[in-house]
Amino acid sequence: MIDDQLSQQLKAKRIASSLTQQQLADRLNVSRKTVSGWETGRSLPNIDTLRQIARIYKVSLDQLVSDPQQLESKEMMAQPQLSSIHRLTNNILIIILAVLVAERVTQYAIRAAFLYMDVLIVLILGLRIAISKYGIKRVNPLKSPAFLSGYALFTLAAIVGAITYLFNMGFGFQYGIGFSGYLALFNLFLIWHHRNE
Repeated sequence: MIDDQLSQQLKAKRIASSLTQQQLADRLNVSRKTVSGWETGRSLPNIDTLRQIARIYKVSLDQLVSDPQQLESKEMMAQPQLSSIHRLTNNILIIILAVLVAERVTQYAIRAAFLYMDVLIVLILGLRIAISKYGIKRVNPLKSPAFLSGYALFTLAAIVGAITYLFNMGFGFQYGIGFSGYLALFNLFLIWHHRNE
């Protein structure tokens, strides 16, 4: 076997591209047996053929011939570190979510207060997911109009709700919602200030 890693990569990429060995062979003007030889490690394609294969699979030559684990670690190292405002916003969203969930679980109030709190929890949870590594990819969520609009909506709803339902919710709910709203307002101010620097 010449290069087991490369042969596995060639086969995996071909399968991921939904091509048969014969279809790939036809596109490269070689025999199916030649493609089979590459994928079993009996032979290797030359560099020009590897470039053609990479174009067919729509990947870079590096992605085609490199170990996937090494590529993943290179990509992780190449990712920019999160800015301090991004980390702060992430932590504030976690704090707000914890406060709201704790208030929701530990307080007694009227049904309308519980529903209001549930809506706020869903909103803040959505914002937390949006700013996470699983959320908005390739877009800075702190500059995304969707994220900022949602965060402003949450802030407004929390502050107005704390003032409006002051005597209906009980002081625990009112304090938790008010604290969350003012903390979110402070965070929005920091984001706005950071964007204008």
